[in-house]
Amino acid sequence: MFQRLYLLILCSFNAQINQRCVLNSRTDFGQPLPVIIRNGELLLPNDNNGNVKLNYGEEMTLSCEGAGTITHPSVTQQLTTASVTCAGGDNFRNDNWLTFPARFAMFRCSDPPNTNRPIHTSRRKNRTCFGGNEIVQVGYTIQGQFYPSFESCFDHANLHPIYSKYTQKPYNALYQTRVDRPYFKDDGHYRNVPVDTLFSPRNQRDAVARFVGSLVETYVTEAQHLSRGHLAAKTDFVFAFSERATFHYVNCAPQWTGFNGGNWNTLEVDLRDHIHRAGYDTIIYTGTEGVSTLVDKSGRRVEIYLYNDVNNNPVIRVPQYFYKVVYDPSTKRGIAFVGINNPYYTASEARELFFCEDICRRSGNFSWLSWHPDNPAEGYTFCCTVPDFRNTIMHLPEFEVTGVLI
Repeated sequence: MFQRLYLLILCSFNAQINQRCVLNSRTDFGQPLPVIIRNGELLLPNDNNGNVKLNYGEEMTLSCEGAGTITHPSVTQQLTTASVTCAGGDNFRNDNWLTFPARFAMFRCSDPPNTNRPIHTSRRKNRTCFGGNEIVQVGYTIQGQFYPSFESCFDHANLHPIYSKYTQKPYNALYQTRVDRPYFKDDGHYRNVPVDTLFSPRNQRDAVARFVGSLVETYVTEAQHLSRGHLAAKTDFVFAFSERATFHYVNCAPQWTGFNGGNWNTLEVDLRDHIHRAGYDTIIYTGTEGVSTLVDKSGRRVEIYLYNDVNNNPVIRVPQYFYKVVYDPSTKRGIAFVGINNPYYTASEARELFFCEDICRRSGNFSWLSWHPDNPAEGYTFCCTVPDFRNTIMHLPEFEVTGVLI
């Protein structure tokens, strides 16, 4: 009797295990993807290989708020936001608005991707960062509730991002592919500055010409010009809604295209893959420092900005440096990767701008990093210990570092 009861309980338990849902970030999420909330947060994988695993009966919320309605071959009514429940495998149910079974990969928003929706938004927090600046969180507002994806320390007086902060885990290497690139969004952080138009070929040429005159033709070329350089990269995030949220002006700064598509991109790709292989659970601070210079007609080095404000003060600097500080709280180890954002420095001039001992050149522990650190067209690059980095870059938040993350 007791043995039979035990077997029935065991069979029931095994049936529930077999009815779990497993969704992979590369194969089971469509486009345009609704924003997905799980356990009160934006959806993230829960294993290192980009899988979302749910128990039978576990619920998630889908929302196309601002992007039409949720579409699926199984829908029985048009809804903007609704819940779905794991029914095993890749099937979900909600008998109030779906016929069963409903395969998860077929959920979409009715608006096409090129309409730039669902629309991410930002909000200032009642927390401050370096210089007393208010922290800005970027994410989505669903039914009046805000769900952050990452945060930015943004200098609202001088109109430039100081750094963006986010997490990078092994599953970030398995980001959702074929996600359209939306337009960048401002949300009023740049006040009356027409930041959307500053990167047009004509406007950036005019901006640089204010400082170097006719020499602008030698600097702003088809091969080298200024782009909107992400701090937190699009593909540093797993799902489409978080990838799209990176297209916010508090998360970008003027970056020379050779560096953008060269060593900065190489670092982003290599770092994601390395964190995946090593199994690190990290916090990333990626930011800017200083103002890049060019030589004018008089042979003087002049700082470059994209705009003058109403008081004729230069704002929206072209940064001298872009950096990524990678920190693993569990081991208290970290490292700083730094790139010089200027293809027009000579090798000796760039060397003068190295403000620490380059531990990537000194050590053989960074063979995973495939950048070309001495190629000016791709951006001169170097690496620092975090304490060394702090000697020059003062705005990095305080955290305990006991060693180098390799």
